[in-house]
Amino acid sequence: MFREMFGRGVTNMDIEPLGEECRANIELRLFPGASVMWGSNTPHRFDNGYDLGKADDDCLFVWASTPGLFRQLGREVTVGAGPAVLMSCNDKAVVENGSSIHHVTLKVPRATLKPRIKGLEDAFLRLVPADTDALRLLKGYLTTVHADHAAAGIDAQRAMVLHIYDLITLALGATGDGAALASRRGLPAVRLDAMKKHVLEQLSNPSLSVNDVARRQGVTPRYVQKLFETGGSTFSSFLLASRLSLAHRRLSDPGTLSSSISTIAADCGFGDLSYFNQSFRRTFGETPSDVRNRARRHMD
Repeated sequence: MFREMFGRGVTNMDIEPLGEECRANIELRLFPGASVMWGSNTPHRFDNGYDLGKADDDCLFVWASTPGLFRQLGREVTVGAGPAVLMSCNDKAVVENGSSIHHVTLKVPRATLKPRIKGLEDAFLRLVPADTDALRLLKGYLTTVHADHAAAGIDAQRAMVLHIYDLITLALGATGDGAALASRRGLPAVRLDAMKKHVLEQLSNPSLSVNDVARRQGVTPRYVQKLFETGGSTFSSFLLASRLSLAHRRLSDPGTLSSSISTIAADCGFGDLSYFNQSFRRTFGETPSDVRNRARRHMD
């Protein structure tokens, strides 16, 4: 079924297991103008272009957790854990993984990449190093997309796809108008997404600052502030709102009744209880005690 339904029916690939064990786990999401596949499988050989009459004029942008051998257009390259590689769906290709593997595959129209990347055909099977800034951001962005199982509206999906196009363009080393457009549009949006994700992961750290986020992203503190401002906020206001929202959720949770308000405030990154109480009341129109008492009544 993996070979017939997924391989030949969905991806136009012939799939051959390279060992006695055969396991595969595939999640495919379709967006307007792109698709993303997260997968894992035991050692297999994938023959792209099972039926060349069904081949489409798209490109695949792939990275994986363990090395794999890629052959296409008379070229052969071993892609280790971390780097990415671009492939053509319109040309026969073979991919082999000798050990169990986790991989992410983006499928985008060749017509979208061609005007952005001069000499696109030369980019096929050219390794994109794992430490390439745009590739690193793209991986983080897709991790967020993967974790968000809510169905985004069509406008949000189109915006996501544009960001994906821009990051692939920059990862492949585009220059000129294509790189300029990607740098103005997709790169800032994805950087801001990565910054917000880092802030949300570090809410319990009372010393978290704009300088910490800047160091993490390899940019200046002023650039961090500028990105937050373009998103209609400031770094400080986003951090405060996120901490207050977390505190409100915990105070509303009957499972945290054994924790004091001061403990919850500290766990959410507030070092000053008085400041926490004032900010909480100003934001929610009630005190932390009001929220805690309501949660306690719901337990009765």
